[in-house]
Amino acid sequence: GSLVIFDRFSLENANSVVFAKSGSGKSYFVKLEALRLLVFGAEVMIIDPEEEYRTLCEAVGGNYIDFSANSTHKINPFDLSGVAVEGENELGQKLIGLITLLKLMLGGLTASEEAILDRALIETYRIKGITTDPDTQSGIEPPVMEDLYKVLMGASEPEAKGMAERLERFIKGSMTGIFDSQSNINLDSKMTVFSTKHLEEALRPIAFYLILDFVWTRIRRDLKKRILIVEEAWYLMQNEDSARFIYGIAKRARKYYLGLTTISQDVDDFLSSEYGKAIVTNSSIQILLKQHPAGIDKVAETFYLS
Repeated sequence: GSLVIFDRFSLENANSVVFAKSGSGKSYFVKLEALRLLVFGAEVMIIDPEEEYRTLCEAVGGNYIDFSANSTHKINPFDLSGVAVEGENELGQKLIGLITLLKLMLGGLTASEEAILDRALIETYRIKGITTDPDTQSGIEPPVMEDLYKVLMGASEPEAKGMAERLERFIKGSMTGIFDSQSNINLDSKMTVFSTKHLEEALRPIAFYLILDFVWTRIRRDLKKRILIVEEAWYLMQNEDSARFIYGIAKRARKYYLGLTTISQDVDDFLSSEYGKAIVTNSSIQILLKQHPAGIDKVAETFYLS
């Protein structure tokens, strides 16, 4: 037969979902597609919770980032894209993302705490000279988590002090250095893999969100054909805010020439979320491999299978 060349970027969107139980070949399938995408000039970024993609990344001369407390690689959640888009408030969008991240880090927020935190974040950026004026949002070093900690400590409200105390372990305690430094990672390599294997289980949803936000911020600076692969995406479905965020990426990815691939073996967790279902409907490609008996009914219902 003839060779068939299929370009997922020719579809309505370049998103895909892959559902399969462990050992059914999903990682092999995704790795094979990643290699083929590289051949056709796409950049590939992967969130890898189990170090499955290290050998592949090294084989193609990619950038392998071990995201952990002892790593030299750092991501600053306060980074801005520096790209002014008509009709979008860059700082406002970043504040929403930071509040979501801080909810994950602090174990939730009350309505009062969220309002105080919003004001504190605005002040943290203002001290660095960054405001809602787009001209102030590029060329200036952004704040880091310690700057927010100082603003909260200096606030008059008791709730602000309480949030500062909960944030302290990420600034001075056992989590020091993971979330409190300027970014030093570039995405210039044809393949970039972010490994979260050496993080505590409790920190993985936070790290997933932080990496996703970093990638989303950076890709908007320089549009080119890119694929973002998120292994074990069910981690993000465990929290409504992080689920909403990855759905937002799936919905807006096409505008930035990005294809999002979400992979999960925990089908029930993924599809039990309304945002998980919405990601499926916003993905032009759905790959179903061997399923666990416990999840097959949910798969059949979602994909209208007999």
